Amino acid sequence: MNRPEANTVVSRRFGHGSFRRSAIHSSRVMAVGLLVGGLAFAVGCGRSKGPAVEFVEGVVLLDGQPIAEADVGFSPVAGGVVAYGRTDSAGKFRLTTGQGGKHLGGAPVGEYTVTVIKWRNRLADLGPQPGPSDPAAGKWQADAERLSSLPPDYMVPKAYGDRATSQLKATVKKGRNVGPDFTFKLSSDFK
Repeated sequence: MNRPEANTVVSRRFGHGSFRRSAIHSSRVMAVGLLVGGLAFAVGCGRSKGPAVEFVEGVVLLDGQPIAEADVGFSPVAGGVVAYGRTDSAGKFRLTTGQGGKHLGGAPVGEYTVTVIKWRNRLADLGPQPGPSDPAAGKWQADAERLSSLPPDYMVPKAYGDRATSQLKATVKKGRNVGPDFTFKLSSDFK
């Protein structure tokens, strides 16, 4: 038995199936193309304009003990962008390179002179600054000015903080830069 309305439904459903499959296929191809294009654009735009950098992590010890809150600088021997980091309570640091306002995690491949600087913040010894109406504000201000006029109280010998005298060297290579080559053993009797 042929029912005309059933054939109409079948022909509507399947008669133009190649057109429908073609439209669905085209939509999928377009969606995949837009996704791939968008990802390529995002990756391309996400790249910073700066040198390629490699991961660098190290440790700073002073007389065999970790030194916290020391500033570590890697200055390229051949010139270029300086990488820097700050030690944590275990003496560990990770380098960052700043270029054009962007921070890049690591340092470019190359030879470096390493500097380490830490001095005591004498103003911290004064405690928090009192408010202007506090009677102790005048004394605090006078003490702060006196302490600010003193030369820095270096906790790491000053010579380690100067590229010309630090004698610390490092070579950053492609890949992860960690381990003994990035452990800097400082001595408090260094002049």
